[in-house]
Amino acid sequence: MAKPTLWATSLLLLLLAAALPAQAASRSSFVFFEGTQYPLPVVFIQGEQPGPTVMVQGGIQGDEPTGFLAAQLLAESRVVKGNLIVVPRANVPSIHVHQRAVNVDMNRRFDRDYNQFYEDRLARAVRFLLSQSSALIHLHEGSGFYDPVYVSPLRNPTRWGQSVIIDANVHDRLDLARLVNAALAEINASVKEPDYQFKLFNTRTFEADSRYAQEMRKSLTFYALANLNIPAMAVEVSKNIGALGWKVKHQVYATSILLKHCGVEVVTPRIDENEVQRLYERDCKPKINGKTLDGQPLAIAPGGTIKVDPGSTGKGDAHGQVVAVFASDRQGVNLVDSPRMALERFQQLETRVDGRKVGTTTVRFAGEMPPPLPAGPPVFVCWLNGKPVQVKQGETLRAVVGDQLVIEGVLGSKWKEILNFKGYTARPHDNDGQDMGWEIILDPEAFIDKYRLPSPTPGAARYQVVRETVGARPSSFYVDVEPRKVQTLKLLDAKGQTITVHWASGGEISLAPGEYTVAETTSNGPASRILPLAGNRPVKPGDKFRVEAGKPMLFSLRQATTFAALGTMTLVPKPGAVAKEGAQDKVADKAAEIPTDKVAEQPASKTQQRLSGTPVPKKKLY
Repeated sequence: MAKPTLWATSLLLLLLAAALPAQAASRSSFVFFEGTQYPLPVVFIQGEQPGPTVMVQGGIQGDEPTGFLAAQLLAESRVVKGNLIVVPRANVPSIHVHQRAVNVDMNRRFDRDYNQFYEDRLARAVRFLLSQSSALIHLHEGSGFYDPVYVSPLRNPTRWGQSVIIDANVHDRLDLARLVNAALAEINASVKEPDYQFKLFNTRTFEADSRYAQEMRKSLTFYALANLNIPAMAVEVSKNIGALGWKVKHQVYATSILLKHCGVEVVTPRIDENEVQRLYERDCKPKINGKTLDGQPLAIAPGGTIKVDPGSTGKGDAHGQVVAVFASDRQGVNLVDSPRMALERFQQLETRVDGRKVGTTTVRFAGEMPPPLPAGPPVFVCWLNGKPVQVKQGETLRAVVGDQLVIEGVLGSKWKEILNFKGYTARPHDNDGQDMGWEIILDPEAFIDKYRLPSPTPGAARYQVVRETVGARPSSFYVDVEPRKVQTLKLLDAKGQTITVHWASGGEISLAPGEYTVAETTSNGPASRILPLAGNRPVKPGDKFRVEAGKPMLFSLRQATTFAALGTMTLVPKPGAVAKEGAQDKVADKAAEIPTDKVAEQPASKTQQRLSGTPVPKKKLY
């Protein structure tokens, strides 16, 4: 008897799922890396009936608006069966500048855990989300029209548009070609234009003689298939089709059909093609220091803070458009996510919505520029975790791994300053030594090791910031980066009583079953730089989670700016009792303060070993 593929057996799973009781539908959202230049908004939707979880992602390359608009509309869908994880805009900085890549192509950072650019931190979080999924649908916009044979310069095997891409026809009993071909029969029935029909595009990524293998082996779909053994496909519409509304509508429909064939049933919002175009072309007039950027000149006080009112940028808008405000001398640094101090002149502020330039405002400085020079040696101005700090020549700025640093400038300087953080490169394709104004996430593992200096602080890595301004007095200061040491996790029980857990990675915490609220985490740095995870879901102070009887739960901490692990403890339900104070103190005695570089050495409990390992989705379609 022939061995059935897992695609065939999925029909039985779907019938079984239909007999399962309904579950409470829910929708929630979370922004990873909030407060950085690279926020990652994610929508979690639990359907009305149980079923597999599928991840849909758009916007990994910023010059493909159809993908992120379609993903955002899919995030507003009603999910009848199964669950969705939707990442509408995976690479916000590249969307802001309407480019495929800023530092590196993010869709070529999945062949290993890189740690050099912001794209690598995003990729780390995307892999985490994907580990909770049973399948992946990746939304793209490619050039021309794919055809397996050469027809014309725009329609041939080197083009990508109007295709559904897979990395293999069959892989480890996953019959991807059969799944996609069955879906294409329905998808193309809605495409009236013969030239716009979608085609199956197998890149044969596993095969050595494939012309696509070298690049595609670094992609997210290949990672999903090869490492997680889940179906993965990319839906590519053509950049050579001019009607944006048509492309969004058909990409949403194609995705909904693929979701159905993966066991997830959705009811998508009604899509009006003209309305899609109008939504994409919407304007935005942010406020800076209370003044609307309406095209009229903006007066700024020398030395004053330039801050965008976040409520004026449409954050939380149902269609999730992203807004950027760039100063003319710092293109690519978004003032919406990072304030600035006016120490040097610049000419204009530019407003962008989803990468489209929608307005320009002239800047006028109301007073002497620069502000008066203080007596004594040069004084450097920085932002550390969003707070202004001043550092004098030769002094040391103390920080913790994962902290956010922006070097603003030199007080009273009349020079065009160049400030170089030795070991960090702000612009890898145009490295002129200028690191002033750029966001620097302090992570010694991401810096060039030869520039690391010995520090008098035990365990800290020291780096020098050097003034390389032509004609100015030479000067510098130091930045000492200490390992983050997590100390406590504080929870509130249902009665509002505080439970203080002394953090010991690999340990266990006994808790009575019930509802708990995350109160705070404490460490040698700001609490905002720690991201707690209850099970697989990110939580922030004030969020609630449940400990169910007989179901141990992993509770993890990660760096909020890098998504690097800070350790994991196991919440073990103990019916009828809360954890005894003595037991908590015993955990604290093991390791009250565990440096992040020692987390991997902490032994995991037997329960934790059973719960952890390679994440496997609870419901597998295939």
